[in-house]
Amino acid sequence: MVYLTSSPSQKGLLFVLETCEPGACFAGRMRCLAALARWEELSDLCKEYWTPADAVTRLEIAPMAANAAWNMGEWDQMAEYVSRLDDGDETKLRTAGNNASSGDGSSNGTFYRAVLSVRRGKYDEAREYVERARKCLATELAALVLESYERAYSNMVRVQQLSELEEVIDYCTLPIGDRVAEQRRALIRNMWTQRIEGAKSNVEVWQAILAVRTLVLPPGEDIETWLKFASLCRKSGRLSQARSTLVKLLQYDPEITPENVRYHGPPQVMLAYLKFQWSLGEDSKRREAFIRLQNLAMEFSSAPNIQPVIESGFTSGLNPSVPLLARVYLNLGSWQWSLSPGLVDESIKDIRNAFKKATHYANKWAKAWHKWALFNTAVMSHYTLRGFPDIAAQFVVAAVTGYFHSIACAANSKGVDGSLQDILRLLTLWFNHGATAEVQTALTKGFSLVNINTWLVVLPQIIARIHSNNHAVRELIQSLLVRIGQNHPQALMYPLLVACKSISNLRKAAAQEVVDKVRQHSGALVDQAQLVSKELIRVAILWHELWHEALEEASRLYFGEHNIEGMLKVLEPLHEMLEEGAMKNNATIKERVFIEAYRQELLEAYDCCMNYKRTGKDAELTQAWDIYYHIFRKIDKQLQSLNTLDLETVSPELLECRNLELAVPGTYRADAPVVTIASFARQLVVIPSKQRPRKLTIHGSDGDDYAFLLKGHEDLRQDERVMQLFGLVNTLLENSPKTAEKDLSIERYAVIPLSPNSGLIEWVPNCDTLHSLIREHRDARKVILNHEHKCMLSFAPDYDHLPLIAKVEVFELGLQSAEGNDLAKVLWLKSRTSEVWLERRTNYTRSLAVMSMAIAWNSASTYVVNSAIWRRNRCGVPRRIEWPPSHASLRPRNEWWPSR
Repeated sequence: MVYLTSSPSQKGLLFVLETCEPGACFAGRMRCLAALARWEELSDLCKEYWTPADAVTRLEIAPMAANAAWNMGEWDQMAEYVSRLDDGDETKLRTAGNNASSGDGSSNGTFYRAVLSVRRGKYDEAREYVERARKCLATELAALVLESYERAYSNMVRVQQLSELEEVIDYCTLPIGDRVAEQRRALIRNMWTQRIEGAKSNVEVWQAILAVRTLVLPPGEDIETWLKFASLCRKSGRLSQARSTLVKLLQYDPEITPENVRYHGPPQVMLAYLKFQWSLGEDSKRREAFIRLQNLAMEFSSAPNIQPVIESGFTSGLNPSVPLLARVYLNLGSWQWSLSPGLVDESIKDIRNAFKKATHYANKWAKAWHKWALFNTAVMSHYTLRGFPDIAAQFVVAAVTGYFHSIACAANSKGVDGSLQDILRLLTLWFNHGATAEVQTALTKGFSLVNINTWLVVLPQIIARIHSNNHAVRELIQSLLVRIGQNHPQALMYPLLVACKSISNLRKAAAQEVVDKVRQHSGALVDQAQLVSKELIRVAILWHELWHEALEEASRLYFGEHNIEGMLKVLEPLHEMLEEGAMKNNATIKERVFIEAYRQELLEAYDCCMNYKRTGKDAELTQAWDIYYHIFRKIDKQLQSLNTLDLETVSPELLECRNLELAVPGTYRADAPVVTIASFARQLVVIPSKQRPRKLTIHGSDGDDYAFLLKGHEDLRQDERVMQLFGLVNTLLENSPKTAEKDLSIERYAVIPLSPNSGLIEWVPNCDTLHSLIREHRDARKVILNHEHKCMLSFAPDYDHLPLIAKVEVFELGLQSAEGNDLAKVLWLKSRTSEVWLERRTNYTRSLAVMSMAIAWNSASTYVVNSAIWRRNRCGVPRRIEWPPSHASLRPRNEWWPSR
């Protein structure tokens, strides 16, 4: 028996054809041939098995046989096959739902009869069959739409076929020679062109839709659409189908045509055939295609009416061959680059010339400028690695100019996110080569080409170089930031204030200079941002936590490394902060409680440290640490009972904030309404994990509540870059047909650093952590959450002191003590049908794979892959590592990440 998936690959289909014996599983072989669009072979196979087949078998293969005969133009044979199918007469219809699960069913007979009626010119009869087919589909769709989108999609395609069949009838019945009728025909053709663009990028879907249109519009009269179909086949791996489509458009087969007449026909079809030939991958085929493309370029260039396209890289009402010429030169350069990876001087000249001509003939084509910039960057790197920096410098200006044009042209079609790669490459060239006068001139001109919104997606990278050692680069960065501040001050506030809190004086001064310039036109906004940032940092790390963390670090330095000087450097700033808070009246209620509870003891300990510095007696430090340890234990006990925080006690200034001009963190978007902060929720929930982050709620001016995770003790700037990386990965996945079809992407959320050691993370709603799912599942079955760990400790209480091979043995024993399939069971039990389970399982597996690869790219990330999943579709959400205190206390030392 042969089983086929809903969208099998060409390799899989060919494997079935090769492994099936000719006399066996002929129905499966027919389905494979139909999926591969090998209509001639399918037609021959149907003819072979049709006569000896019984009635049931004929009914099974009749739809495929009719489809093959239709595509082969064998109308009499098609009529024979269709006669075995239901005609849609209500008195003879099967009971409702009989074939609903197949996705075809009773609408086949009426649909193919309608096609035959159109072919015979019996339009009234065709309309009747179309109506019958709709009635049949109503029964099928009612059952399938409720089950899933995928199962109903093929029927929706049939609905579109029926609608277009009616339009074909209208097209055929319009009078010939009438001006209004011709306008109506043109309108229908234009409507078909636009409609197929909205269809799923699937070969079978396009093939079904285009088959109906061929009844009135031959492929030769709709070349552009059929070329897109051939391209879709090629990119989907259906090379044989791509070839047959192109041969149909050329009206001859170049493979069996004499050499002297092998390449002729419509230029755009010739280019498409050469691209198909290149995609075969064979070296000889590629070189032949490249040589022919060179000849094609010379033929086009010699035409007297070829002019460059200045205003548009895609349309030219006067000469349609102009954008085609640009595409020819773009492919010419790309292919020669692929054939000569060594980049010798002669090939560099030819490739640059080809890309230059592509940009010349299509001045607003982003793809041409992108290739031009990319190649100049590659040549620059090539000469740099060979030790010729002077030669390499000649290509920097060309690369910079190319990236600017590419970004500017892509902004209208793909948006800023679509050109993120080019923006990042441009920044690299700017920061590395911005000192030269030529590059500065190119940058100044380039900034006027692109929209100021372009730079919002890379603000972290720009601000990171605000204190560049090169004066020219630093001046240009500050100038750009000031321009951004004039247009988008909201976007600039949070990242710029982080730089103002840097330990680097140069960085702090440079950032403060930009802030002062923004203050000239947005003074209230700057003041509010500084207040909110300062107070959120205050709430993120309370004095109790500051002292707890400092005492822990100081004890490590003193007892672990015997570094007394380092210990004092850690503690002295906190003692100064404590005294400053005691002297001033701006301390919060929480801080005053801390001062009253611990100030006297901490002063005693500090006096002992100062006595040690004067006398050098170790007894002074011993006495100091007796006090410090006593305080540490009391603070530790307090922190364990910390569950909520009242804003009134930790930051009354935030509580008093009302109707600010400042946007809610992470919500600002260019050219979109600004959601400002209306107020802050009175209470924060403390999450019981190692770093005790808080759940903060901000009331927005739009009436919605925005929840965030307020984190202290961590630098979130790299987390922000990870989200940028995920955005770049999503763009790459979106641009690939195979990954886009599977809807592969990574769920992102806003990360807003507030200082070098605190920040906000957008709260992701409707999520369950893997830990919570497994805990819920085990609790319901009276299984201990850390069952495996308990088994390991019972088998080896001194696990930490065992040699490595013994640890592995104990670990494996712990794994064997439980089934370890808790997550699989949870996914099954929380799915209402097996189809929902399969969809969720597939989503989870795919998202796990995508995020694993993305995180492998960014090896510095401390993200646990898929530690949370959506409740609705079970797609993974990347989350940071958070250790519960009970687990963290068992670790002998802190974890260190060298890559960070």
